[in-house]
Amino acid sequence: MRQIAAFIVAGSLALAHNAFSAEPLPKVAEFNRDIRPLLSDNCFTCHGPDKNRRKAKLRLDTQSGLFDEIDGKHPVVRGKTEESEIIRRITSKDPEEQMPPSTSQKTLNSQQIALLKRWVQQGAKWEGHWSYLSPQPATPPAVKNKKWPTNPIDHFILAKLESKGLKPSPEADRRTLIRRLNFDLLGFPPSADEVNAFVADKSPDAYNKVVDRLFASPHFGERMAMRWLDLVRYADTVGYHGDQPVNIWPYRDYVIKSFNSNKPFDQFTIEQLAGDLLPQATLEQKVASGYNRLNMMTGEGGAQDKEYRAKYAADRVRTTSAVWLGSTLGCAECHDHKFDPFTTKDFYSFEAFFADLNEKGFYPNANWEPFIPVPNDKQAAELKRLETKVAESQKALNEKDVSAAQLSWEKAILDNLAKEQSAWAIQKPSKLVSQGKAKLEIQPDLSILATGKNPDKDIYTITLHTDLAQVSAIRLETLTHDSFPNKGLSRANGNFVLTGVEVEAMKTNETASKAIKIVKAVADYEQGSQPIAAAIDDKSDTGWAVDGHVTPKNHYAIFSFAEPVLAGAGTTFMIRLKHESIYAQHNIGHFRLSLSAETNAPVSNAGLPENVLAAIKVPGDQRTPEHKAEIVKHYRGIAPELDQERKQLAAAKKESDELLKQIPTTLVSASIEPRPIRILPRGNWMNDSGEIVTPAIPQFLPHPEVKDRRLTRLDLANWMI
Repeated sequence: MRQIAAFIVAGSLALAHNAFSAEPLPKVAEFNRDIRPLLSDNCFTCHGPDKNRRKAKLRLDTQSGLFDEIDGKHPVVRGKTEESEIIRRITSKDPEEQMPPSTSQKTLNSQQIALLKRWVQQGAKWEGHWSYLSPQPATPPAVKNKKWPTNPIDHFILAKLESKGLKPSPEADRRTLIRRLNFDLLGFPPSADEVNAFVADKSPDAYNKVVDRLFASPHFGERMAMRWLDLVRYADTVGYHGDQPVNIWPYRDYVIKSFNSNKPFDQFTIEQLAGDLLPQATLEQKVASGYNRLNMMTGEGGAQDKEYRAKYAADRVRTTSAVWLGSTLGCAECHDHKFDPFTTKDFYSFEAFFADLNEKGFYPNANWEPFIPVPNDKQAAELKRLETKVAESQKALNEKDVSAAQLSWEKAILDNLAKEQSAWAIQKPSKLVSQGKAKLEIQPDLSILATGKNPDKDIYTITLHTDLAQVSAIRLETLTHDSFPNKGLSRANGNFVLTGVEVEAMKTNETASKAIKIVKAVADYEQGSQPIAAAIDDKSDTGWAVDGHVTPKNHYAIFSFAEPVLAGAGTTFMIRLKHESIYAQHNIGHFRLSLSAETNAPVSNAGLPENVLAAIKVPGDQRTPEHKAEIVKHYRGIAPELDQERKQLAAAKKESDELLKQIPTTLVSASIEPRPIRILPRGNWMNDSGEIVTPAIPQFLPHPEVKDRRLTRLDLANWMI
């Protein structure tokens, strides 16, 4: 403890002595090393980058500010201290002119003033920001101890030691050396056997052999990857709100593998920033592009998509500029940088490089796509085998000729259409009544359109006169209409709901009508809780519902009588269609009625998509390629002649899908049409008044020679390296 106390006291005395002892002036005053820090500490508060605090229109942090004329005077005149306004003001005895002013609480001592004078006298050589100067080769300094240096860096270290009258520490013993190596390269100590082996190895390359062994260890990549993963803010959860897990660990393994295989840094850079943009990108390169997806993401309800897109983009600029440029570009998100030569436009132009990434701001249901499967070697081989199997099965299905069977199938449908046309007779209504005062109008195709009032409860009574000798069934067609919401089936919200059907008939010369019992109802479409049978059960809280809101289509229902009505010339049918209050805002909107003498009248469109049925109705010599393709596609999906081929294809796809479920996935970059990027005033994502910018390198740095197209992330990566 006494030794520790003595050391602290001795150190404190040494610090105190150094604080009051003046260092000799350098032979050559350098701007970045000697002058810029001096001006920054004492002058930039009033004459620096902050335009809101700048005084006298004088700026001393730029080349033009230091040397250009202001009001007939030059702050600095190279080689002439007597003509340099800075020198005059810092040496003035007049309190009104002396700089820094007394109110600033800053002063320059005689050594600092002498240093400024020397710089001016020596020509006031200007240097840009040190971190953006091109490195220049330096000649190793001469040293007295010629034996100690083993490489050029040692010359610089030894020269500094010798200038202070110091000697290098002795070389560490072998136990210490191997421990240092292990901790530096692997992150944990060597085993006792490894220490003893190194101590016992007297060969001249013993140290190099240990280094090579540690480089070959898989733990070397893990040790090196830790720092890189920290820099690029790697995590396997999304960060915000619920902090849900996300698959990105294949990117981590990519980084470890890259260090272990000594991947060149230029390749390492390109693959991460733009691996997905490389021609014929490999799986490894796509995995590497996951770097662009390492930002935090949110799936929290209520999150604003636009706000979080702005957050992700800004985070990407800060990370990429810090990791690869070593620059704090992030300050320029809201204003021009105060100390580095970055502008706000530079920030958003840099952001525009990443505007092509396929991403959301708000990710509903924790679907963080895009991602890709990452199979191991065994899985990749099996996946390739199954892909071949699927392709062969698909080829067998595509190439089997069923054209003759298809023609027979089409003929049967057309025959059925002809039978249907003769079986069903569309009748023109003679009278239309709405109990709820809706307006009912007969259309040119003899359909009925309901408009106007939409009460919660209504009954439409349609009177038909027919000359058919016998009537056994009624068909009700629900029809879409352009005037309805979403071009649906009714005037309220597009849905068609029927809660009851009643039929009465009155023959010629009779004075009273008779109720007709409906015993069977079928339809081409039903909702689970509102089947067609519910429209004939005499219960007001059930009925037949047809969706006309999401994907509106024409549908039909057929109501069969208990026994046929022997009609004849002049027979009248009164058909009542009901909708009750429990289905408020649903109604019977656009429909058509027809009669048939058959209880099982043919319906040719049962099970056929509307587009296929429409194509079949077109005569063969008038069909377009689109018509033919629709018919072929549908038939090949149902043709009994292709059952075996379809089963084989389905089995192959199922096997492939089951394997894919076992293969891990990882987030990757995927390029889409770039979205517009505009400068956000003060970083405000809600302010759309800023200029729209395109990808560009910060304006003061050398630019890629590309003028005939938009720059990409691949251009950025190539420029960086």
